[in-house]
Amino acid sequence: MTTLDPASRRIGLILVVPTLMVMLDVTVVTVALPQLTTEFDAPLSSVQWVTTAYALALVAVMPLSAYASNRFGGRRVYCAALLVFVLGSLLTALSWNIGSLIVFRALQGLGGGMLQPVGMAIALQAVPETLRGRMMAILGLPTLVGPVLGPVLGGVLVDHGSWRVVFAVNVPLGLIAAVLAWRFFPRTATRRMPHIDLRAVAALSPGGAFLVLGLSRAGDTGSLLAASILVPVGIGLILLAYFVRRSLRSRTPVLDLRLLTHARLRGGVVVMIFFAGAYFGSMTILPIYVQSVRSDSATTAGMLFILPALLSGITLQIATRVADSVDPRRVAICGIVMSTAAMILMATLLDGATPYPVIVAILALMGVGVGATMLPTMTAATRDLEGADTPGGTTILTTSNQFAVALASAAITATIAALMNSRSAAVDGRGVAGAMSLSSTDRADAMPELASAIADTYLLTAGLLVCALLAAVFVMPARRTLRDARKLAPQGAG
Repeated sequence: MTTLDPASRRIGLILVVPTLMVMLDVTVVTVALPQLTTEFDAPLSSVQWVTTAYALALVAVMPLSAYASNRFGGRRVYCAALLVFVLGSLLTALSWNIGSLIVFRALQGLGGGMLQPVGMAIALQAVPETLRGRMMAILGLPTLVGPVLGPVLGGVLVDHGSWRVVFAVNVPLGLIAAVLAWRFFPRTATRRMPHIDLRAVAALSPGGAFLVLGLSRAGDTGSLLAASILVPVGIGLILLAYFVRRSLRSRTPVLDLRLLTHARLRGGVVVMIFFAGAYFGSMTILPIYVQSVRSDSATTAGMLFILPALLSGITLQIATRVADSVDPRRVAICGIVMSTAAMILMATLLDGATPYPVIVAILALMGVGVGATMLPTMTAATRDLEGADTPGGTTILTTSNQFAVALASAAITATIAALMNSRSAAVDGRGVAGAMSLSSTDRADAMPELASAIADTYLLTAGLLVCALLAAVFVMPARRTLRDARKLAPQGAG
């Protein structure tokens, strides 16, 4: 058997719709961040919580995914989470200020947090181990469509309409997807589960929130040793350490960290923490550069992502299929190298007059690298997992990814704000909000300093990718390919 059967393919295609909605919401908000600082008259350190609150809400519920799937069944959990996401989308579309937008985005995250790990577990359990790469190729379709449609749609809506429309569209699409999921997803066996470790649950998301809060304040203070930074970071680290300790000692952990004894899962998690943080965190940088430094439209910012996203999706489809017969570690290493080179080029070549075709070419290299890295790494990480370990492993993978994105996004926005404030007196200590409010003459005068602040921020993301490369080389184990296994089979039989 070399292809997916119709029932398995249908499951994968149904899962594509909610995943695409989640991705569109993220990309639209990313492009809209500079405009939101103006619309709600708020600094970037506050507006970035529109994405951070969503990511931390994902982290809060993702560890419960494996428990909920085993206790209530994957189909029930997935449909319930999808309905919560739909409700959060409706309320987000009706937000009246920055506070309500942040709260309703968090509600969205509480629903969306279970969609990816539960959906991935349902999909992977529906196919044999040898076809998981092909199933992951279907699950990766939103990675082809979302990054192409999201930034452009977000830019057009910000410039000519309202970003609220994208959230409102989730309501009918989400309801249709919930009906299809209930109709066609297989019923999975449920089993009685011991009481969940509520102390660990109570420590994880607040720990992340305190840590992100401290990092986000770094851009507004003159010293990294300020109490406003060190206190929340310290509290966050203590809570997260407590969570890890509870998870390793509990008989019924919400996040079974003991699964990290699987070398491939452990390697994939470490690689993806650095890679996902660098890539998704960096997506906030370019829209800020286009709108606050060069004073171009959000639509222009969105258009820059079209070709890179197409190349990423095409590469992804090829790479996930190759990963069924070639060691995915080799594919991932090539992808990380290309991505790192792209980040270094952005840091080196970006200034106030860099031609947009040059930027698109660099992003295209990044797109190919991302397509060759993400799903092959995730496929390799989950390939050895079977039975109840599958939802547990996918939950660890997706939770760590989202946590890394939240931390990286906070660090990146803080870096941009700090560099702009320190290098340009024109922004008057207001960072991106100050740059957005400059007149055309003042912005032209400040452009070299503002552009250098953006360029140097890419050094942070490049450093994270170097860490991902080192993890892929030294932590992620090589895998014996299926071709190698077939060669060795006669010897083993004898």
